Amino acid sequence: MVFIFVLTSFLLLTGCWNKMELDESGFVMAIALDQGKGGRLELTTQMYRPNADKGGDGGTSNHSKNLLIKTEDDSVFEAIRDIPLHLGRKANWTHTRIILIGERLARSTDVGKLIDFFYRDHETRHTISIMITKGRAGKILEKQPAIEQTIGQQLLLTKQVSYRNAAKSMDTTLLKLGLQMNSPQSDSSITYVYEDKRAKDMFNAAGLALLKKGKMKSVLSSKKVEGLVMLRNEFKSGIIELSCPGKKSETESFEIFKLRTQLKPRLIGDKVSVLVKTEAEGAIGELKCTELKTRKDEAEFLHKMEEEIKKQMLATIHDLQTYKMDIIDIGNKIARSHFKKWEEMKGEWDKQFATIPFDIHVKLKLITTGTVIGRPTVSGEER
Repeated sequence: MVFIFVLTSFLLLTGCWNKMELDESGFVMAIALDQGKGGRLELTTQMYRPNADKGGDGGTSNHSKNLLIKTEDDSVFEAIRDIPLHLGRKANWTHTRIILIGERLARSTDVGKLIDFFYRDHETRHTISIMITKGRAGKILEKQPAIEQTIGQQLLLTKQVSYRNAAKSMDTTLLKLGLQMNSPQSDSSITYVYEDKRAKDMFNAAGLALLKKGKMKSVLSSKKVEGLVMLRNEFKSGIIELSCPGKKSETESFEIFKLRTQLKPRLIGDKVSVLVKTEAEGAIGELKCTELKTRKDEAEFLHKMEEEIKKQMLATIHDLQTYKMDIIDIGNKIARSHFKKWEEMKGEWDKQFATIPFDIHVKLKLITTGTVIGRPTVSGEER
């Protein structure tokens, strides 16, 4: 009876039905997709190569942690299956940080169809970041990271900081892109990356590539992205600058800690208008030509900053309406609240979006003037 009980208990124990040996897998950190010759697809894969210790002195080998493998084929899946021919290991996607797509390929191919493999594969995470690069994406992966161990990790952190601390870009992932492309109004955006001409081996993750029906059509500059992030109520932190009267070379700055935007489309018949209410709070970063001695001085200064925020939003709206790219999600909001009306409007939505009036109201609150009083650190007389 004891023997039967022990034997039966084995059936309840978990076991390893499948296994993955470390020396059989190559861990992919980043990939780049480019237009190859004859319409074929060129895939550049960055594999992680750990450095082994040399002896007991704690030294490491001189091998770079970046190992690039290039394959070319008619589809992403076939190009991926060719990786073991060069590496001797199967590509593992569980630690992939970023997917880069060259601008030429993004303009000629539906990006959603291009990256379909990564939505279906069981190893890839839908939190992988995706970017479109100016020029060839593979060239970016050839750069050496500034401070991180791999260029993939460097790109990921650069994009995140650009979004969270400066509002110069947006956090585009596979999941967010998939939701955008499958929305009733499918205009979408992807983080834009380009090489810094002033510094060798450096790059900027600033601005957005705008996609219409899956293909890249234009680029929204980093300055205009600030207004977009505000309109979408995704603003984390950033700086608002205001030129001194008569002194364009001198600016005053205001750091925004918190910002909340309510965006409400109003539908009257076939006419659409949008009401935007924004509330923000922050601190003075620099004062060069304004003194805040009284409540009136403070109110006037805040009014100028409020008008500057409104100006940034309107400049962004102007560009998006010129491009006929509704990445503010006005169409999707209408589809959620007035679905039958949206079915009637969606065929001509691009043209209608280009003429929508926006009524913007901004309320700014000053939390602190910093560690000194509300006046320029150096007065005009002292200078």
